[in-house]
Amino acid sequence: MILPDEPFPWPFDGPSYRMAMGLRALAPDEWFAPDAGWSAQLARRTALLGQRKWDVLALMPEAAPAADEVLAMLFAHLPTYHPGWFRVEEDGLFSAITNDRFFPADFDHPLHLLGHLLPDDLCLLTPSAGGWRLTGGVVCFPSHWLLPHKLGKPLPGIHRPVPGYDAKLAMPVDRFFDNLNPGRIVWRANWGLSDDPDLFQPGGKAHLPAAEAITPANAGQRLFLRVEKQTLVKLPQSGAVLFTIRTHQRALGDLTPDQQSHFTGILRSVPEDVARYKGLHRTGPLALAVLAPQQ
Repeated sequence: MILPDEPFPWPFDGPSYRMAMGLRALAPDEWFAPDAGWSAQLARRTALLGQRKWDVLALMPEAAPAADEVLAMLFAHLPTYHPGWFRVEEDGLFSAITNDRFFPADFDHPLHLLGHLLPDDLCLLTPSAGGWRLTGGVVCFPSHWLLPHKLGKPLPGIHRPVPGYDAKLAMPVDRFFDNLNPGRIVWRANWGLSDDPDLFQPGGKAHLPAAEAITPANAGQRLFLRVEKQTLVKLPQSGAVLFTIRTHQRALGDLTPDQQSHFTGILRSVPEDVARYKGLHRTGPLALAVLAPQQ
C-alpha cells in the first residue's frame, strides 16, 4: 500500500485572529491515521530520543498507570483502525511504515516506545488537588518550550506566557478537562510562523531578529506556516487526559492563493501582545512581503 499525502490542517475558521479553544469532534479512524510524512518525522524523533532524551522524554511516577493505559489503548486502536499498517505480534506491535517491531520490554516505559512508533508528541495530564498537571510526555517537536520546564505544572502554569489565557481560557479549559467524557476524541489547531524547517524548536529563537539571509525575494520558501493538530481524550481507567500534538508545516510560497489571502488577514489582525508572544515581529513583515507584496 502507498501512504496518502501528508495533510495540512487549516488552523483558521474565521477571517481574522481570535482566541478560542476551537474544539471539534474527531472520528476514531482519523486518529493517528498514517500518511507520507510519518517516515521523515519518525527518523527525526529517533535521533532526538537518542541525542537529547532527557529534553524530550519524561514520566513522573504518578503518571505511570496512565502511561500503561495509553500503550494498551494504542496497541488495540492502531491495528483496529489502521490494519494495513499495524498488526499485533505476540506482546508487541509491528509497524509496516518503518518495518519495525515494538516490544514494551525494549523501552524504559510506554512513552519511550510511543515516541519511536508515532510522529505525534504525547502529553499526559493527571488530576490533582491543584488542578490538571502535566506529569509525563514525549515531546520531540516543541514550539519554543521544553518538556522538563513544564513538567509537574498545572495548566495555568504551563500556559502562563500565553497572552489572555488566564482571563479568557483558564476556567473553560479546566472545566472542559473535568467534563470530558472518557473515550471521546476531540481536536483543535494551533499555529505559528517559523523561519527554521527543523520541527524541534525548543528555545526563544522566535524573539530574535530574523536571519539576514531571509529576504522578501526568498521568504516564500524560507518562512513556514507551522500547524499543530492537537487531540485530547480522557482515559477511562486512570482518568488522565492524553493530549497529542502532530506538527505539520508548509512554506508560505506553497500555500494556495486562497490560503495566502486568508493568512494575510490573520497576520494583520493579530493583537500586539499575541504578536510578541508568537515572535511575529521577527517573521511577520517578511511574510506580508510575500503574501501581499502590492498592499
